[in-house]
Formats: sequence, C-alpha cells, structure tokens
Amino acid sequence: MSTEHIESVYQVLDQSAMMLKEDLQVSYMEALIETGENLLDNKTVRILDGKPSKYTQDELEALYEQVDLSEIASNELRQAIQLSILRGMREDFVQANHQMTPDSIGSLMAYLVEVLAPPKPEAPYHLLDLSIGTGNLTYTLFHFLNRDNRMIQLSGIDNDELLLSLAATSAALQDVTISLTLQDALSNLLIEPADTIVSDLPVGYYPLDEQAEKFETSFSTGHSFTHHLMIEQGMNYLKEGGFGFYLVPSNLFESEEAKDLLAFIQKVGHFQGMLTLPKELFKTEQSRKSILIVQKNGVGTQQAKEVLLATAPDFKNLPAMQALIAEITQWKHNFLN
Repeated sequence: MSTEHIESVYQVLDQSAMMLKEDLQVSYMEALIETGENLLDNKTVRILDGKPSKYTQDELEALYEQVDLSEIASNELRQAIQLSILRGMREDFVQANHQMTPDSIGSLMAYLVEVLAPPKPEAPYHLLDLSIGTGNLTYTLFHFLNRDNRMIQLSGIDNDELLLSLAATSAALQDVTISLTLQDALSNLLIEPADTIVSDLPVGYYPLDEQAEKFETSFSTGHSFTHHLMIEQGMNYLKEGGFGFYLVPSNLFESEEAKDLLAFIQKVGHFQGMLTLPKELFKTEQSRKSILIVQKNGVGTQQAKEVLLATAPDFKNLPAMQALIAEITQWKHNFLN
C-alpha cells in the first residue's frame, strides 16, 4: 500500500473541499461530496446558478489533474477519503454518534468476522450495516474479506442524508457496489436477511416511543435505549445461524434494563462473546467500548460452552494482537464447534 498515493489523493480532496466550502458557502462535508462527484464526472466541475466562480473552477480543474484515480488501489482511496472525512468532522463539529469508526477497530472486527463467520468462496454473502454512517467500517471489512472468489453483497441503512451521501460517494470512488437506504433502521426494512451484520451502534435514547413499543427490549416507561433496540432489530434481519458484531458501550450489561436485552438475545439466539477494546482508544473509562458478538438460532447452532470474554491489547502491540486472534480461533475450535 502506498502512503504517497493516500496522501496525494487526500490533499486533492481536502484542498478542493475547502475551495468549494468557501465558494459555495456550505459545510466541509457537503463540499467533500461535491468534489467527489466532480471527480467521478471525469473531473468536471459542476456549475449551478453561476457557482462556483470561474476562478474556483479553474483552480479545481488544475487540482484534479494532479491525481489519476485509475492508478490508485481501492483501499488506498478509502483511506484517503477517511482522512478527508476525519478533517470534515473536526471542521463541522460532528456529534459523537456520527463520528467515524477508526480503522483499527474496523480491522479487528474484520478479523472476528473472518474467524467466526467467514464468507464461502463463490457463494453469495450478504454483509449489512444498520447504522452505516459514512461507510468506513463496512468498506474496511469489504476490502479485508473480498478475496478468493467471494461474492460479497453490501447493504447499509442510515437516517442521516448527509452521511449516507458521503457513504455513496466514497463507494463510487472506490468502485465498490453497495445498496444504501435512507431510513430509520428501527422501522420495517425492505431488505434481504443478512449472513452477517456489523454496526457501530448509536448510543442513547430512541425518541419514538410508539415505534419502540414494537420491540421486546423497549422499556415499560420513558424512552428506550436505541442500541438495545438495534441489537433486537439485527436479530430480525439475520439469516438463521447468522452473526452480529456490534460496537457497544463496555458497560452494556451493567444497567437494570440489560437483563431484558440478554433475555431476548438468549431467546432468539446466543450471546457468544464480548471483546473489550483497549482503554488507550478512549478518553474516559465511561466512554470505553466493546465488540458484542451474538448469533441467531439456526440448524446446528449452539450456545458456546464458554462465552468469549477478552480484552484486546494495545493495537500497536502486534505480537499481542496476533496472540489474541490465535486465542479467538482456538476458542471457536474448543467451544463453538
């Protein structure tokens, strides 16, 4: 992988987005979508109502000529786009639930999927993200898993139009095919069941009590937890035997309401594991997150004889990370088969 390629594309995306931000008087994220669409349209600058100005148009065209996207690998493009989105999140002061999932966490989730729920060669494999946001988590997994004649079909749901537009632009630049739907993920979804669901779940209270009441994990009074409802919804859209990998608060099961969530998971499937992420990734212990691993009931599935409970080491410690993956592989052999 070429860091030079990543840096060159990032510089073009960032500089052109800043130009458009100033000229069009829009947010950085909106400008990033605009410049991505220009690049996809053979580097043609879109003019609407005389904007951007002729000066900016000329500057953009000169900037676009500095890169040849056809010579840059898809995953390198993803990383350049990721850097641009991170810049945009700082520039636009994006709220916490809309922050992008870091590559390090995405890579670990990809390893978990590869070990516990790998795609089979030349068999359709549907990977779904119920809160796709900008798409970085899903695209990280796709590039990791997409090999050996695997037929991976991607789907993503989100109720934020701007983030979904970023996900669409990012996919197009990477030449990745994905089905994206602008919708509340807790409503009725017109989507095929998934082999695997991965999601960095939004955390907090779900405001639509009438919709929440349709779920077994809703609270009897007051607003229900969005992340509880999303885990239940995931079970509804998994194939039999399918796995869900969710980024959740590490204290997920410490609340009084958590017993209902655990009871639901055990009713329709299996609580197979929880992997706590290294504390170095989070500002406070309260904000620390873990990867929850659940599986839907199916022919031949079973509750693991011993639930996988582990803490990931510092991601910079490669030998320790390799040992963790070996431990998870051995756990699957000993307790899940």
